[in-house]
Amino acid sequence: MGKLITVLVVFTMIIAFRATHSKSEGPKEVEDWLQNLNHAKEKITKLRFYFHDFLRGKSPTTVRVAQAKTTDTSPTLFGEVNMMDDPLTVGPEITSKLVGRAHGFYASSSQEEIGYHCAI
Repeated sequence: MGKLITVLVVFTMIIAFRATHSKSEGPKEVEDWLQNLNHAKEKITKLRFYFHDFLRGKSPTTVRVAQAKTTDTSPTLFGEVNMMDDPLTVGPEITSKLVGRAHGFYASSSQEEIGYHCAI
């Protein structure tokens, strides 16, 4: 039974690959497209801002929204999920000019070492 499933999965992947690639552009079309790109000098923009993440205090910018049953006893807080709405400022002081906010979440994703998954 296991071999049959493996064969079916491989067969399905081959069919899907052929279906998606038979309609795509060939090497000649891709090469033509690349030749038509503007080859101007690359521009570099440097952004500098400060990210403020407060877990405690009068107005925390991050709050725990979920956790596993074992999170509080885990040395890495594995299973903890936090939502954030952090201010971004021009300088390192929280009182400096606000230039934006970082919205997203992060979660402790490792049981053996400090490791977080983050989406901002």
